Amino acid sequence: MKSIKLAVIGVLLLPALVFAHGPSRQKVTESIEIDAAPDKVWAILQDFCSIKDWHPAINSCQSDQLDVGAIREIELANGEKVAEKLFKRDEEKMRMQYAMQLEKGRIIDGLPIATHGSTMTVKDNGGKTTVEWKGAFYRSFPGQQPPPELSDAACIEAVTRLYSEGLQGLKAMAEK
Repeated sequence: MKSIKLAVIGVLLLPALVFAHGPSRQKVTESIEIDAAPDKVWAILQDFCSIKDWHPAINSCQSDQLDVGAIREIELANGEKVAEKLFKRDEEKMRMQYAMQLEKGRIIDGLPIATHGSTMTVKDNGGKTTVEWKGAFYRSFPGQQPPPELSDAACIEAVTRLYSEGLQGLKAMAEK
């Protein structure tokens, strides 16, 4: 009898549990081929604050250091400031990982995400270079039914645009 009661309770609670979770983790991966040697492209990217030189959505970048553990403060074109921390940099594999550090509940205008971790990788592609920029993130709206501008689709679109515009800027800089 006890097992039947538990089964009934489980069946009744299952729909509530399924819909009780918050936003799901989303992922974006963008890549670009650059007509330049991988070492040249990596030389640009490995400077954690060089993003201000090649990303059109970044006005400025400040950092007290450039090694693992560095925190850079970037100012977006709209004037908002965001802190990002460098977690890993692998010179041999030409890869770095960093994450955005946002205060809980903060929404960045035009970038409706709550958390964001990225990996940038430079790969030799027969004398040219392929740069892959991938990230995982959660939307900033915690509830079940976000407004359209804070939906998963809006977040994916915003991060895809961020990566795509950045990679185009990196390509233009590296191919000079």
